[in-house]
Amino acid sequence: MSRISFLLLLIVGIFWSCGSSNKLSRYYTEEDKAVFELIDQVKKAPADKSAIRLLTDAYDVAYQKRARMLGYTGMGNQAGDQYMALAREWEIVSQMYRQIRQLPIAEKLQPILMDPSAELNQAKQEAAEQYYQAGRTFMSYNTRQQAVQALDFFEKANKAWPGYKDVTQLMQVAAERAITRVLVNPVNYNRYNWSYWGFQNDWLQQQMVRDLNARAFRNVRFFTEWELRSQQLVEDKIVDLDFVELFVDRVHAERRRYERSKNIKTGETKSNPPKPIYTTVRATVFVDRQYMSSYATLECRIYDRESNQNILYDRFPDRYNWTQERARYTGDRRALEPSDITLLTNRWDDNPPSREQIADRLIRTTYQQLLSRINSGVSF
Repeated sequence: MSRISFLLLLIVGIFWSCGSSNKLSRYYTEEDKAVFELIDQVKKAPADKSAIRLLTDAYDVAYQKRARMLGYTGMGNQAGDQYMALAREWEIVSQMYRQIRQLPIAEKLQPILMDPSAELNQAKQEAAEQYYQAGRTFMSYNTRQQAVQALDFFEKANKAWPGYKDVTQLMQVAAERAITRVLVNPVNYNRYNWSYWGFQNDWLQQQMVRDLNARAFRNVRFFTEWELRSQQLVEDKIVDLDFVELFVDRVHAERRRYERSKNIKTGETKSNPPKPIYTTVRATVFVDRQYMSSYATLECRIYDRESNQNILYDRFPDRYNWTQERARYTGDRRALEPSDITLLTNRWDDNPPSREQIADRLIRTTYQQLLSRINSGVSF
């Protein structure tokens, strides 16, 4: 290509829009941008022979540039990555090729346009093969950590070339070996068991298993002891839940009384000017009060079975105070304050919260604190 043509390509490239939504656009060179700009020019002026000639020359430069990269794929990067980088370059050329093939003059250009499909597919297959072999190597070590690395390589191979060889089956095997199995032990409900608090089963243990599995930690699965043993599996991590405090108070009752008095205007004198006449009114208020104060503290320890090293060790407290008051009075209502009137109209429940209801509330609240803590930063 002549020096003038090359300079023209660079000038055209300057006007290329950088706002493309194409995910490959950030990898475009100035020469690539010039090709796409020339494609737009030919769309607008299909008879412009100068633009057509520049387009074919520019496309040839882009193609040959990628062809020369074939000799550098073995340097530096992790297995497979260098071929994926090369595949990305051929993807860019493929974009150019597809857009040129959509031009009205595509049939005339077909004999001189080199199709990059073979090179693109070859690069992807080479990447898939290298990822595949690396995955098989890591699988041969037969450890959980190496299985995690093997799974990563198999997933890359499948992304590079979907369904490559038996990679789908190997991904399943690697995923199973890579799983960190976490045992959630039955909950210790302080001095009593779960049935004392009115629960049909240890719902908190089961709820935690469901919630954490739904959280979708990568390569982590949570089990009850029964689930692990029935599948003849061994846990890697262990979760212990212990209510070091779980106290539900009884209802306490108390009564009190107090006096109210107030001077109120009841008339005026007949003097000139008249003066107000005040009368002292009195009332006695009788208050009935019921109250209880309950509390719980959930302690959670998550640790490694082999090293006994803690992943999490913390406590999550909660307190629930319940109270209700009602009042009656004797005497003159006019002596009462607004707060007294409120007491007179208070709703009174003859059935305060049961032990089971309070325990359920405390347990759920402390558990939600724990769950939030795990979701915010615990790594298994």
